[in-house]
Amino acid sequence: MEHWTAYWQATTSLNSFAEGEAATGYQGDLAHFWQTQLADLPTDALIADLGTGNGALALLVAGQRQSQQKNWRILALDAAAIRPQQSLAQQPRYAKLAAVIRFYPQVAMEQLPFARQSMDLLISQFALEYSKLELSLAEAVRVLKPGGRLVAIMHSHETALANDSALALSVMAALNAGNGILDRIQQLLQLVTHLYAQQQLPEQNAGFLQANRQLMAQVKHYQQQISAAEADWFQYLFAPFAALLFQPKAENSQQFLLLRQQLGYYRQRLADQQAACITPLRRQLIDKLLQQQGWQTSWQELRVEGELFGLTLTSFAG
Repeated sequence: MEHWTAYWQATTSLNSFAEGEAATGYQGDLAHFWQTQLADLPTDALIADLGTGNGALALLVAGQRQSQQKNWRILALDAAAIRPQQSLAQQPRYAKLAAVIRFYPQVAMEQLPFARQSMDLLISQFALEYSKLELSLAEAVRVLKPGGRLVAIMHSHETALANDSALALSVMAALNAGNGILDRIQQLLQLVTHLYAQQQLPEQNAGFLQANRQLMAQVKHYQQQISAAEADWFQYLFAPFAALLFQPKAENSQQFLLLRQQLGYYRQRLADQQAACITPLRRQLIDKLLQQQGWQTSWQELRVEGELFGLTLTSFAG
């Protein structure tokens, strides 16, 4: 969970893995989907956003609450140590909406802090599928009122995002391979630190120049083996590390360690996403778990800007 906490505390983005119109709050097709889910709720409905991140979905609900003059109570939880109020403070248009949301950091959807049959609607976007489904779905059934609904948008293994993430993970694995590109950069930067301690300039040191040439040859060899899409990922991921060598400084070794840690967190988030994607087998599992509780399930493809965005699950007591 540390990799998610680090992400949400460092970013002002409302969403993870967001593309296009979904990058800064919900608009267009995505907003319309969620507005439809909220349309028939009672005036005093109790709504919980499971896996809220920085609160994008909860904020959409708060906006609808305001525009429809409802008295909905909005709860938003995440297993990570989220600090959405801090992030939203830099975005005044959201700060007022956030005031009506009660956030629950470090609360897992596998153990909801809500009473039995207390909730009218549970919603989730790119979050429920990351949970331990046997526990989280049982909790959803427990806390929903008779007539209540669970609505979730989930990652599909067939989306462009999922395919792109798989490419990114392949490039990250190559960068992090033993005696690979990042290891060689680290060795070069350690040499830079040593040379400066000896009052020598790296660009005048034969050992540094030779090691740098070997690194560039390794980079070129790798680039010749990968696809254009992988090359785009490589340039994006490699650039911050390469910058440390363009202007070598004694303190760059420490900066390298920070960058490598951030890359490691990114890699973990993408790996989580890949594992969470809904495949036919995972879909069958979800259907089975809910139907064992006497609940019905309905699945649909959701398209945003003409592209497959995810799968929607709607579940309610049969």
